[in-house]
Amino acid sequence: MRIDASHPRPSAAPAARTSEGIAETLRERIQTGFYKAQSSLPSERDLSEDLHVHRRVIRKAIDDLAQEGLVYRRPNCRPIVGQPIAEEVHRPAASTASSTKRSSKFVALIMWHGGGPLESAGTAQSRIFWGVNHALAKVGHHAVFLDLGGETVGSYEVIGSAEDNAKREAEHLQYAMDRKFGGVIFYPYAYMSNHGLIREVSRRMPLVLLDRKIPGIQTNFVGVANHQAIRDMTTALIRQGHRRIAYVTRWEPINSVQDRLQGYLNAIYPNPPDPEAIVQEMILPVPLDNDATSWPVVDAVFGLPAHQRPTAAICVNDYTAVALAERLERMGLSVPGDVALTGFDNIIPALPNGTGLTSMAQPFEEIGRVAAELLDRQMHEPSRAREEIELPVRVVVRGSAFVAP
Repeated sequence: MRIDASHPRPSAAPAARTSEGIAETLRERIQTGFYKAQSSLPSERDLSEDLHVHRRVIRKAIDDLAQEGLVYRRPNCRPIVGQPIAEEVHRPAASTASSTKRSSKFVALIMWHGGGPLESAGTAQSRIFWGVNHALAKVGHHAVFLDLGGETVGSYEVIGSAEDNAKREAEHLQYAMDRKFGGVIFYPYAYMSNHGLIREVSRRMPLVLLDRKIPGIQTNFVGVANHQAIRDMTTALIRQGHRRIAYVTRWEPINSVQDRLQGYLNAIYPNPPDPEAIVQEMILPVPLDNDATSWPVVDAVFGLPAHQRPTAAICVNDYTAVALAERLERMGLSVPGDVALTGFDNIIPALPNGTGLTSMAQPFEEIGRVAAELLDRQMHEPSRAREEIELPVRVVVRGSAFVAP
């Protein structure tokens, strides 16, 4: 499900005319703000006509919502959306347990939808959403996708500026709290912003961060073993005889980028050192925008004579690998003939010239599934210790680099 938090609207009545199906429709209308907090639901007669079911089906669905705390009843009044005002006034503000008990079955997945023309088998984000939704459905929860949006280029959406991302993230986080979602799974892009708001979300409801940790905020986290993956890939290239291995990366103060860099360094400088496999360190920074025309360090290093330039390049992600391959081709260098090339993520299977891209595959569906399971556990045990889980990656060997990790 994908909605815009600023334009809530009712969903169509479900095909199945059971009380469970009607309850799901009413839940969505409540959570998206179509039925406002502290307002009365329509009468049973109006709902019966609207949703084309018998009034007893409506009555049973409302009973289910009342048990979940989404509506409450007063004598001789229609059901009212939300918790009784007196209960909200007297509830201790810092009580995570009480807020969890009254939480809904809806979970907000705040993430960029993203994707590009070179990706295959669905975008990374859509695969994470599939994993989240599949796992939540098993335990009776529902994922609501709050898209961070971005600029549309052609038929594809590109991530917005840091300012735009921060604004959208703040809007969606506040929306999840205002609508009393059962929990939040959040992939932060504006990682330098909204720390106070993220901390408040983690205090009031279960929260799982994906891929990027937020300094100073202790909450559930799911990512991958970035350090080990890059270390293993670098080591494999060293074993194949490469001694000038470039690591091409963006300078971002986030744990995934920094962990990958450290994995490269730990392979280049093993402890204890291997005197028979001394490798030259080559860390090549590139702009955050892969389409930038100026890559001065990369151009200078790969413009060196053959006996000095890198024979292999490990890139921080697949998009950087594609951009580097195009640059190398313009310089008259071939992949893998002159330079063995690897990416990270395994979302782009082939370079523009058709050569398959060797990459490290993130288990995106598994990331979503584990995040949903962490969230569900915290819903049932609010006081449980927060967990940080790093899932292993696997190497997918294609034509750009024949490695044997």
